[in-house]
Amino acid sequence: MPSKPNDDKKPQEEAPKKKPIMLIIAFFLCFVFSVAASSGVTYFLVQSSKEDVLANEKITEQSAALSNFEQSLSKQDAKIKAIEEQTDVLKLYLRHSSATALKNILVDQEQNIQAYLKVMKSAMRDLSELSPRTTDWNDEYQYQLDLALKGSIEREDLLKLLKTGEPNEKSQ
Repeated sequence: MPSKPNDDKKPQEEAPKKKPIMLIIAFFLCFVFSVAASSGVTYFLVQSSKEDVLANEKITEQSAALSNFEQSLSKQDAKIKAIEEQTDVLKLYLRHSSATALKNILVDQEQNIQAYLKVMKSAMRDLSELSPRTTDWNDEYQYQLDLALKGSIEREDLLKLLKTGEPNEKSQ
């Protein structure tokens, strides 16, 4: 019987020799897999950090452009306020200037001339109705009065345009 235990020992010795090779291959594959996984994760993290850096650079560039834009807007607002203040002062000066007063006087004179011409036209019409055979005379002078009235209205429009920068509302 002593020969049987020897036979039992041989198969047991061969089995442990296969396990270390399989174990080494398994450890090697596990190592390769873990290195590949960590390399892949590191690559993606580096790529995302590069994208974050690029995004942060774009954000800082846009922030700088926005702050420059805000500064230019504030400068323009200050200029606009200064111009508005100067405009108010100039308007006040123009209201009290002698040129504006002269323009007002001329506009009033033109309006008085127009009123006088209208009264004269109606008086001449009434006079022509009282006297027989004066229709030719009346037609001739009515035409000349119409021309004078039209010229006066045009002068008034020009004076109002000089005074306010806007045309006369009556003539439109």
